[in-house]
Amino acid sequence: MLTPEEALELMHEFTESDALRKHMYSVEIAMRAYARKSEEDEAAWATVGLLHDYDYERFPNDARLATEQHP
Repeated sequence: MLTPEEALELMHEFTESDALRKHMYSVEIAMRAYARKSEEDEAAWATVGLLHDYDYERFPNDARLATEQHP
């Protein structure tokens, strides 16, 4: 698994938008809380939350609805 530092570096390498970075940080925080509540691995869940959209700027989903197309 990636270290928190490696995950952050990957996110910054792939994501330029401040708004998208803020969104990713918010999801990281939420995932950490869900992991804690579920007694799961907080670091793993936080990493998944942080990186869930890391490649969006390079490979965006152009569909109007998530159900029409999703990578």
